[in-house]
Amino acid sequence: MANVQVRVDDNLREQAQAVASSMGMDLASAVRIFLTQMVRENGLPFRPVGDPFYSAQNQVHLAKVVEDLNNGRNSFVHDLIED
Repeated sequence: MANVQVRVDDNLREQAQAVASSMGMDLASAVRIFLTQMVRENGLPFRPVGDPFYSAQNQVHLAKVVEDLNNGRNSFVHDLIED
């Protein structure tokens, strides 16, 4: 049997271990499950996506909104909607 060593931030490891523990397993078992799914699916067992907030298109839009607000355009006050 082979060993796999991965360097991760201590905080990330602790959080991952807590999640694994909450499901009744240790971190090594969770990693084995991940690797097994990766092989079965011949790829990552999830779809990696970026946060759309950081997309180039949204950043351009936000810059325009800030510019408009700084120049007194398109600013209005409204009441918060209560649930």
